[in-house]
Amino acid sequence: MLPFRFASPAIVNAFCVVVCVASLIATPTAARPQYGGTLRVSAHASIRSLDPGAAITDRSEAVLSARMRPLVFETLVEVDAAGGLRPVLAESWESDAAGARWRFRLRPGVTLHDGSPLEAWKIAAALRTTATAWTVSTDGEAVVVEPARPERDLAWALADPRHAIAVRRSAAELVGSGPFRIDRLESGRALLKAHDAYWAGRPFVDSVQVDFQRSPRVQLADFESGRADIVELQPSDVRRVTERGLRVAATRSIDLLVLVFESNRAEAASEPARRLFAGALDRSTIASVLLQGRAEPARSLLPSWLSGYSPELVASTVPRPTRTTVMALPAAQRTLTLRVDPADAVAHSIADRIAEDAREVGFTVTVQAPTGLAPRPDVRLVRAALASTSPDRSLLQLGAELGSRTLSAATPGPVLTAGASLDTVVRFERAVLGGFVVIPVVRMPELFGVGDAVDISEGEAVDPTGRWNFANLWIRSSTRARP
Repeated sequence: MLPFRFASPAIVNAFCVVVCVASLIATPTAARPQYGGTLRVSAHASIRSLDPGAAITDRSEAVLSARMRPLVFETLVEVDAAGGLRPVLAESWESDAAGARWRFRLRPGVTLHDGSPLEAWKIAAALRTTATAWTVSTDGEAVVVEPARPERDLAWALADPRHAIAVRRSAAELVGSGPFRIDRLESGRALLKAHDAYWAGRPFVDSVQVDFQRSPRVQLADFESGRADIVELQPSDVRRVTERGLRVAATRSIDLLVLVFESNRAEAASEPARRLFAGALDRSTIASVLLQGRAEPARSLLPSWLSGYSPELVASTVPRPTRTTVMALPAAQRTLTLRVDPADAVAHSIADRIAEDAREVGFTVTVQAPTGLAPRPDVRLVRAALASTSPDRSLLQLGAELGSRTLSAATPGPVLTAGASLDTVVRFERAVLGGFVVIPVVRMPELFGVGDAVDISEGEAVDPTGRWNFANLWIRSSTRARP
């Protein structure tokens, strides 16, 4: 058996890049952590379940569920923001040379929320529910995973929150091992209670209250008045928040805004028009002015900190077209309808700017934000989350968000599978971007306001990968405003 090794040294180096974040919370040096209190969190989305095995089709719900799930249900391993993987419920792991058989030695002394011990057979049963293509068994106090075909980076797959360990007491009752347990999950609110017997130490706060369906405007008002401790922020809110002396936490740039042409505009005959449209984009102005410097221009799908390679390796530079060149196109090719999610105000403002840039060089662009049925668009502006994992898996998950039809229309070249080499990833991304069916625009971090009453014993309130580090937060009751 060979010890687990990180699949790509380039990814280790990329993860170690220092990421610029806005006013990240500093670790206190003098204050002593306090136990007790409720951490009040606001979110725009709503969730119905934290079940790792539940299929979630709504993107906003999936993002919020992915944030909250690790507070309750833990994985065997997780992505370390500093690089590679780190142990969680698995203390160590190893595989054979081919990656056909993996053995995970479990952390001893883990107690579930119901007070019972977490045993190997319980983990195996949980994984059989979420990873049906694997053969999962036990070997004493270890869990053995045998994929249908060898996977040299299977440990990366197990870091996905969808493979978190949820022990099923019944069809409706799930038990986890995380720092918090589910007390209530209602249509407008979730209440999580501290797990007193948590293996890494009891959380400082007694509970976490997450209020759902709070609009950005309401969240900002609650934050400024002290009625919420942690809220989601829009880029346009950051200056206002910092000018008032409040704190902002930011992830890496893990949200990608990308233009995706529909199949009726994805044929080879329309490539010159798509190329000119891509050249009309002013990514730098969108990032620096419209998004107030809280974004970065994106020419590739994967950022360099994740892929380890430069965007120039996969994306060609397109000069800004002249009006004469665009007007030489057939009228049907220079007239487009651009669709955007009506609930995404930031994406809507970016779509308006894209349309304005394109009109300046001769395109006729209509922005469409329908709340119901609407005519078929020519191109969509899509927000997709970049998973902090290996490049191959991140690109596969991105493809799932964009849609299989999009990738099949955009990629006549190599096929990408989990565990693919970095060379294959490069060739695949180059093929996706080569025909300008998929056009990256900007990448943005997730932004959060952190209230005056919140302090932290270790790390950051939200780490660079987007993980909520709430087990290490504590409330300074003397500074909290009364509701």
